[in-house]
Amino acid sequence: MGERIDCTGIRVIVLLLMSLVLIVSQGFPQDLSRLLKELEAKYAKFEEEIKDMTIVQEINAVTPEGEMVSEMQMLRKGEKFRMDTAMDMSQAPDMPEGMGEMKTIVIYDGKDTWMISSFTGKKKLSGEVEKQYQREKNWWKLISEKAKIVGTEKVDKRECYVVKIEDKEYPFTRLWLDKRNLVPIKGESEGTEGETILLIHSDFKKIKGVWEMPYKTEIYADSKLMSTSLVKSLEINKGLSDDLFDPDKVKIETKGLGMREMMKQMMLEEAEDRLLEEAEEGIGR
Repeated sequence: MGERIDCTGIRVIVLLLMSLVLIVSQGFPQDLSRLLKELEAKYAKFEEEIKDMTIVQEINAVTPEGEMVSEMQMLRKGEKFRMDTAMDMSQAPDMPEGMGEMKTIVIYDGKDTWMISSFTGKKKLSGEVEKQYQREKNWWKLISEKAKIVGTEKVDKRECYVVKIEDKEYPFTRLWLDKRNLVPIKGESEGTEGETILLIHSDFKKIKGVWEMPYKTEIYADSKLMSTSLVKSLEINKGLSDDLFDPDKVKIETKGLGMREMMKQMMLEEAEDRLLEEAEEGIGR
């Protein structure tokens, strides 16, 4: 369950980091490399105007165990980012009574990526997990020359160019970019079990001047809705402290049972269940 929830958080942050674009009317150049240069220039301008940003959103994820609601806060300051996720574990089935929140913090401090959990402590991420958090920061730079504009399609009343991407290292196989302003509206990828994953942005709102942000993100697997993310609040240029991006200065307060107490409680319940089963079998004999 934890991996599915983590993947949902990653996929949400992917398009959030991708979706900030300048709202301008322009033609779509046939030369994709020229387009990417224009995007790079726009994102450089964004970094000049938006010094920091704080987004709070609610994520409703559908899992085999049922719906799980979590709150995620994303902080950005230059190249640094931080993602705090809090989930009430009492929602999950088969959890011991008194189970509290599961808090997870992912931080990129400008050099390394860290994960800090109320259950497992602090650890430095590496390998593919780290790549999933890192590769989307400058998403346009990761599109290779093999990418092609293969057509147009309307998504939620927006006419979009469809860009096919063949690079296996890129998180999406196809992107839908709004013709008017080149904002990513939808991304398609292949899931671990061969299913088609779609991420769709909607409810765009201006956050400052000519910059806009999607307030709703949906994730589908083979046309089945898997999660919905709604932005609850968004603030910019609040002068975020660098300490917020220092993993050594982050502390997580645990509500309810901690990992050790939870494991003890679960082991005790399992032992009680075994004793009850043995007693019932004895009576049956």
